[in-house]
Amino acid sequence: MEPDRHRVEDAFAGYAFRSRLQQQLNRMLFDIADPLGRRTNLTITALIIISVLISMAGTLKGLDELWVRRISTLEMWVTILFTIELIGRCYAARSMRAYLFSFYGMVDLLAVVPMLLVGDPNLAIRLLRIVRLLKLVRYLRAMRLFIASMRDTLEILVMVIGSIALGAILAGNVIYSLEPETFTSAYDGAWWGIVTMTTVGYGDMVPHTLAGRAIAICLMVVGICMFAAVTGVVSVKVARAIHHGVKCHECGRAIAPEFPYCPYCRADQAEADRSSQEWL
Repeated sequence: MEPDRHRVEDAFAGYAFRSRLQQQLNRMLFDIADPLGRRTNLTITALIIISVLISMAGTLKGLDELWVRRISTLEMWVTILFTIELIGRCYAARSMRAYLFSFYGMVDLLAVVPMLLVGDPNLAIRLLRIVRLLKLVRYLRAMRLFIASMRDTLEILVMVIGSIALGAILAGNVIYSLEPETFTSAYDGAWWGIVTMTTVGYGDMVPHTLAGRAIAICLMVVGICMFAAVTGVVSVKVARAIHHGVKCHECGRAIAPEFPYCPYCRADQAEADRSSQEWL
């Protein structure tokens, strides 16, 4: 019996150590409000910015081959560090599956996958440079609120994008029928329709007939109205997230009442509500 008791004690000791290690890593990597987590995440932020700026320096023309190799070596070491960070976050997360399939988890995964899977190292470095900038979203409060607002207005955004695509296709076919000498295909007309609806106006293709200009006016007015409506909805969502008095059950910060997850600590608000109701 004595050896069995020792094995059980060792097992509990190992579990307790693993729990303490997970808690410490969770504080370091996820809890931005904690001083230790703030220092860790500020260090990661600085590393992201420095690595992106140095990798951009590798695109300079006439750069010595020695510095190109040094930058490539630095990229490899930074990728290893971010791989270690990803493994640590998976281990420390309360739910590894929920973390990996979250927005931040996907960004962290994409920040290391190109170097591991893409055969061309130059292409991998270009992809890493882009994705690493997305990692900064985690540390920007305004960006987190904006992304949370985007989740709530997803249906409206899909409607706007679909309307723009449909309007551009219709306008492209109509303008090609009216002015085939200016627009060589319906695809060129669709390109002109998107540019016109977004009020960018490159000027590479311009309608010359009265009917074509009337279509352009309609597209511009519709585009302005749609983007103005979306801007108003998103602004209201962000303002409610900043000023509303509802607090997160986990970290206590003010969030909008319709948020299913806290944009700061990612705690499930619905689960906390169910737990509080069970105690009543």
